[in-house]
Amino acid sequence: MVAASSLLRFATMVAASAASVGAAAVSDAESTSSCRAKGGDCTSGQEVSQEHLLLQMQSNRSSVEVRRHSHASAAGDTPILGFPSSGEMKASGLWCSVQRPPDDWNLKTCPFVPSAAKTRVKVLTYNLFWWNLFGQKGGSDRSAGKLIAKTAGSEGYDLMGFQECDDRWRILGDAKAEGLQGDWEALDGGHALGLMYRKDRFQLLESGAEDVGEDSSVQWYGKRSAVWVRLRHVDGTTVFYINHHGPLPVSASGGCTGSATSHNIMRVIASHAHKGDAIVLTGDFNAEPSSSRIEELNKRLNKVYSGTSMGGVDHIFSNCAQDAQGQNLGKGVGQFGSDHDALSVTFRFR
Repeated sequence: MVAASSLLRFATMVAASAASVGAAAVSDAESTSSCRAKGGDCTSGQEVSQEHLLLQMQSNRSSVEVRRHSHASAAGDTPILGFPSSGEMKASGLWCSVQRPPDDWNLKTCPFVPSAAKTRVKVLTYNLFWWNLFGQKGGSDRSAGKLIAKTAGSEGYDLMGFQECDDRWRILGDAKAEGLQGDWEALDGGHALGLMYRKDRFQLLESGAEDVGEDSSVQWYGKRSAVWVRLRHVDGTTVFYINHHGPLPVSASGGCTGSATSHNIMRVIASHAHKGDAIVLTGDFNAEPSSSRIEELNKRLNKVYSGTSMGGVDHIFSNCAQDAQGQNLGKGVGQFGSDHDALSVTFRFR
């Protein structure tokens, strides 16, 4: 069940979404193609822009969605973290308005003792450049799938987050065809955002997706969401994993595009993660390290690893930074790949 405050917020988001879709009928001169926005070489800007906009409109489903699963036991569970307020608002008057937390509030403390580490969790984040790599190059002989399978290692990935992912089952199928092991579940986060977890290693406790930001009017494709799961590992460790694709333009601030997006991400985490959870946040944030979005997130979580593509817009954050090992995996395997590097981090919790 969704709380009354969330339902009110959802109603506000739906109204704003309808207004945004109406405003989407802009000229091609005003509409920047996704490939150009992300630094790609686009030869058909109008076609790509329309395709991306259609994807966003088709993905305008529930702006707030929370699912608690019947096998999730509340017995012995720890309290929800909770999102504190400083009494100040960010993006006041907009659909994305959010309470600003106190300056000294953060989730940088790992609940586990490093010397007792035993739960290995390997995480992947990958912007798939779908319109080009899959739409124009046909997947380039499973280039992205080969990268995923090749870099999984002997123990394999546990969690994977994708951005610009039109078909989560296609990329999973490509990776499995190239040798990726495991029994996987793939969740739809809306707005071409996907999240996957190993069902043979985790029990699903709760999941959800929520809009947390929106592109600026100067480069508008739609709202931006975060998709999350709360999972219990087979050894008992609980992990809260959230994946995000950030607003455009890259590193823009103000409105629902800047640090309000980061505050909303932290609100989602603190409203659903529990004390004692390992927290992992991944994504193409469309935000460089010096942007207001990443500077704000740096105050609240440990930035474990960042990429270099597009000025460094792909990041992985956690409340547990110790013993975490990151790696830049490249763009793909073969002639063509993404315009982003895939990133991985291996954590050891408990």
